[in-house]
Order: sequence, then structure tokens, then C-alpha cells
Amino acid sequence: MRTLLVFASVILFQPGPASAFERLEGYFIAEKACEAFQSKNKQTNPGNIATSIRVAYDMIGINKAGGDYFQIRIEDAPVTTARWVSSDCGIHVVSAGTATAEPLGNDQISDLPGREESTDNLLTLSWQPAFCEIRPGKTECQDLNAGNLPHTTRQLSIHGLWPQPKGNNYCGVSRQVRNLDKPNSWHLLPAPDLDTDTTDALAAAMPGFASHLHHHEWIKHGTCYFGEGKADEYYDDTLYLTELVNDSAVADLFVNNVGSEITGDAIRTAFDQSFGEGTGDRVLVKCTNDDGRTLVNEIWISLKGQITPESDLGDLMLAANATQMGCNGGLVDPAGLQ
Repeated sequence: MRTLLVFASVILFQPGPASAFERLEGYFIAEKACEAFQSKNKQTNPGNIATSIRVAYDMIGINKAGGDYFQIRIEDAPVTTARWVSSDCGIHVVSAGTATAEPLGNDQISDLPGREESTDNLLTLSWQPAFCEIRPGKTECQDLNAGNLPHTTRQLSIHGLWPQPKGNNYCGVSRQVRNLDKPNSWHLLPAPDLDTDTTDALAAAMPGFASHLHHHEWIKHGTCYFGEGKADEYYDDTLYLTELVNDSAVADLFVNNVGSEITGDAIRTAFDQSFGEGTGDRVLVKCTNDDGRTLVNEIWISLKGQITPESDLGDLMLAANATQMGCNGGLVDPAGLQ
């Protein structure tokens, strides 16, 4: 009898076939801040990444049918963008008929009557190769680093046009939209209403267009611009100012020194030469560090006055207050990872 019981116990506790990872479609909507692990078993989390409440993340799968960990995509997470989060951290939604899984409409943005067009603004322009050294996973950076965006080394690229003072953001924007304003869910934000010409020009002048940066910039900053033409006017004005800079000695300074260092003084002098003495004092130079190299990353240009298709950039700059130089200078990074 004892022999039979032992035999039965062996049969009972024989391991079954291992449960397999199951791929899932749609999105994971975080309902709380949870650690996002590189390894769910070892609980490793390079970068100490956590989910943000009510943000949609691309769903990859679940560790097993009915499992306890979802694998999601968190853009810009170090080491790997594929991260594991506990299944009780949020919900899995698919695109069919769910508001959180499809782009929201512009009915989530309210008109604010009586507000005049912004006359205190900051034009922010990027040197895209430097940005892509620190954000190589971005769609536009993969294209640039593969040699598919050569024009980014012949111009400064649009980051944004920011109504001032700082913090003047999200005008008339619903909380539902604000909660989606994260890089991994920019594609779910209401798309700016742009005509074909503006869309084509913006796609060339703003490489981040490929990652829906234009959605984010409109929602966060453009909604506080209050031009009569709304998003189309906001981006037309941004494109106009950017073209003036790119047709000047400022862009020439960058283009002619790719792979070499330039100083903040040289950048400011190029503005003085192109737009009038004193305009350089309205330029803040931003740099970033990449493995010990200092890279010129952006220039922030202070502007005061209403922007029109006939505006003189020098006049707009001289009407603004002077600013500190910021970075004293750095390398003009070539395209491709260095």
C-alpha cells in the first residue's frame, strides 16, 4: 500500500508543460505609478523607470495566459524599452471602440474667448544630430543615424515656439488630453488642424514630426498662442521665423563647423551680424553632455511683439529682454552615433 501511495504522489507532482508568453494587441493604460522592470524575475530596473498614471503604453504581451505581468514598450527607457509591469498596475485595452486607444479629437480643446495673440515668445531650435546622440531610439533619430535625413546637418530644426512666461501651457486643454502628453502617447493626442502646405513644410523642418512632436508642441504650447488661425497660424509663424534663422549667418556657422567646436560668443555674434547689433544678447545657448563631449544642442531665441509673415526678426528680438548666454560653447555634432 505504501508503495502505491508514493507512486501516486510522483504522478501527481509531475511538472506540466511550461506556460508560454502570449502576445497582445493594443495598449496598456497605467492606473498607478509602478516599477517597470527589465527582468520581472530579478526585479532589475535600469533608470528606475516607473509608469505614469493614465498614460497609454504600447502593449507587447503577457508572461502567460492569465499571467501576472504585462510587457509594455516605454520609449527612451535605458538598456531596453521592453519593460515588465504588474498586471494589477493598469488595464489592457484594444483599439476597437475605446477612447483611450484611439487619438482624441479637438473637442478636448476649448476656445478661450477674449485672449489676444501671444506677443511674448521663445523660439527654440535644435541641432538634430546632437539630440539624436542622446535619444537614438526615436524614429527620426534612427532615420538620421542611418543617413536618411541629410538635411538635418544643413539647418537648425524646429523644437517649438513657446508663449511666455514659463508655465503658460495647455490653454483650454482637458485633463484627459494632458494626461496623454507623454512621448510614448503623443500619437493619441488631438492632431493639429494643418493645411497640406504647412504639414509638408513642418515635416521637413521638424524631424520630430515622425514621433508626433508636432502634436505635443501644439497641445502644450500652441494652445496658448491664440492666433486667429489656430494651429495652422501657430506653425506657419514658427516656420517663417525658422526659415529666417536658417537663411542667415547663424545656420552657416553650424553648417560650416560640423565636427568642430563653436563658442556661445560666436553664435551670438552671428545673430548680431544677421539681425542687428544686440540681438545676440537675446539668445540662450543650450548644450548637452555625451560621454564626456559637450555638444551644442539648442538655441533659445527671445522674442517680443506680434509675429506676422512680414515681421522683422531683429525687431522682435531687440524688443525682448536680454538673457544669459547659457553654455559657453561645444561641438557641432556630425550625423550618426559617434
